[in-house]
This record gives sequence, structure tokens and C-alpha cells, in this order.
Amino acid sequence: MVFKIILITLLSFSKISYSSIVYDKNNISINEIEINNYIKLYENNYQEKLDNNKAIKDIVLMKNTINFLLKKNPVFMTELDKNINMEYGDSIFKNSMFLNFLRFQKIRNEFILEYFNNQFSLEELEIVLSSLNDYKVPISKNNCMTIEKLHQINDEKSFISDFFKNLKTNQKNFKIKINNNNYHICMSNEDYSEIENLISNYIKNKTEAEFNQFIYGKIN
Repeated sequence: MVFKIILITLLSFSKISYSSIVYDKNNISINEIEINNYIKLYENNYQEKLDNNKAIKDIVLMKNTINFLLKKNPVFMTELDKNINMEYGDSIFKNSMFLNFLRFQKIRNEFILEYFNNQFSLEELEIVLSSLNDYKVPISKNNCMTIEKLHQINDEKSFISDFFKNLKTNQKNFKIKINNNNYHICMSNEDYSEIENLISNYIKNKTEAEFNQFIYGKIN
């Protein structure tokens, strides 16, 4: 399972130092532009728009976490930044919001990935897919050369089982059996990403308490 972090270009970043301070406690300061940019970054990556209060709470946790790790585990942060540099280039280090968002999400994704690899079950995938109402994709008898029809898959047991196996082996060879006929599922990258995001958000919610305990336990 691949976790992608999407970055967007925000012209307002150059004006951060001139934005009014909204939060200033315990050596953590947050201004209006940081809040707006964080909300845009979060929505781009998780398709969810945060209100200002939730954004401030997230930014405080993000800054506290990064500051703690920079002080207490600089070796880990150096390796993390090396990986970020390889993936995004030197320019990312010119902007603290972009950089810290990347750092924090990569740390968070480690918890998600660990849960996915060791605990995420077929039954949980069924729960995730049940949130998709009347979800149909093209199916084919000749490896997607021609399309037979659209078929609803979110409650199809054979598809869910096959999709689960593909997820765990990082494959995308989806098949289904309907009335004793074998079909290939012609799933687009957009369809796959939608399901992948649903799984990621599900696991994120499942691991939220454990992650917060880890972070706050380290900081306090």
C-alpha cells in the first residue's frame, strides 16, 4: 500500500512573517496564513476540510512533535529529512510548513503502515467498502481489451477477497467470478486511489488514540 503526500504551491507562503498571530502558547506560535495553508494541504491529501480550531490543534501537535524529535532523536530526523530530500528536492527545506507537514505525515504514516501490514483484516476491508454506495466499475472477459458491462463491486464477496490479496501483495490484478464466468475488473487509477484513501482514513482513525498516546507520552 502506497501513501502519497500531495504538495501544492501556495503564493501566500512568502507573506507568513506579516500575518497576524492567532495562537501563541508554550513556545508555539501560529499565524493566520499557516492555518489557511495547513487547511489546504490537509484537504488536498485527505479530501476533508478542517475548521480553524481543528487546524490549530493539528499544527500544535505537529510542531510539538517535530521540535521534540529534533531535540531528542536528531539521528531519526536526519534520516527522515534525507528521504524527503531525495523524494521532493532541496526546495522543500525553504518552507517550514511544507517541510513539517511532510515530516509529520510520514511519521504518522508509519503507524498506519504498521497497522495495515500486521492487523488490517478482510473483515475490515468489507467495512471500508460498505461505505461506497452502488460502486460500479467496468468488467471484461479479455483482460480489459473490451468492456462487458459495469458491475457493482463494493458488496461482492469474491471481489473483496481478491482485492484484499492484491493489497497485501501490492498487486493490481483484480478478478471476479459472476455466474461461473471469470472477469477482469478494469479499475482505473482514480478508482484504486479512492479505495486506498478510504482504507488509509479508516486505519488513521483506528490508530489515532495509539498515535496520540505515543506522541503526547514522548512530549510530556
